[in-house]
Amino acid sequence: MKTIIIGGDARFEYLARLLSERGESVGLYGREACPWANAVGMEALAHADNIVLNCPPKAEVKLEAVLEMTSETAQIITCGPEHPSIDDNRLVNLWKDEALLQKNARLTAEGAVASAMRASPRALAGMDCMVIGWGRIGRSLTELLVALGAKVTVASRTASGRNRAVERGAEAADTGDIAAALPGRKLIYNTAPAMVLDAPALEYVDPDAMLIDLASPPYGIELRAAWNRGLRAWREPGLPGRYSPCSAAKAILEAIDRQAWGECAI
Repeated sequence: MKTIIIGGDARFEYLARLLSERGESVGLYGREACPWANAVGMEALAHADNIVLNCPPKAEVKLEAVLEMTSETAQIITCGPEHPSIDDNRLVNLWKDEALLQKNARLTAEGAVASAMRASPRALAGMDCMVIGWGRIGRSLTELLVALGAKVTVASRTASGRNRAVERGAEAADTGDIAAALPGRKLIYNTAPAMVLDAPALEYVDPDAMLIDLASPPYGIELRAAWNRGLRAWREPGLPGRYSPCSAAKAILEAIDRQAWGECAI
């Protein structure tokens, strides 16, 4: 067995298909078989050349156990944050591939826009929107919203982030004074993994606004406080895997080619 994919969302089934279509032998552990790959047991890890898994893995799959079962010559290709207590030269972390992170941000932005369009009675064109945070996702989301004709205000804690937002056609506000910029915004995205919209800040949000949290833990919107005010607020984790799994799988495979299999190593 050349490659075994462990668990994961819909992206990883599409990854199995892409690998199979180019002649790779693929097995699936921790998920059901699909037309392109058979399900395998834990013992198959010992014979794999490559292991691919999302990190952190689900509770029933421990990275330590995968390393113990895998041969010394295999590569363990992870998609997600590094494990702080594990140092093993077989590990290849795709989340160090900047091209993948950029593509993932664009796919996340598309999914975030799709989520809002499905939930809103308003068109995005002409809508007053806010994007909190100026990381990869914040930038991609701002560019997409501006291209769709939305009126976008970016809240960033840094002057450079605010300046870059203005260059892309948005207005800018200081995250430290975010309450003053909240009134009038009908769609608010948070991308910052820090509590920026707590109960006091939410008092300034329009009653008919939508709030979507795209951040990783500890998140940035106090959902309970938002719901207590009757606001529509929710989290949207793992958007590429839910809204565009085929495109996300293609991006992962391209990163594997660059980082792990050396076809265009960087």
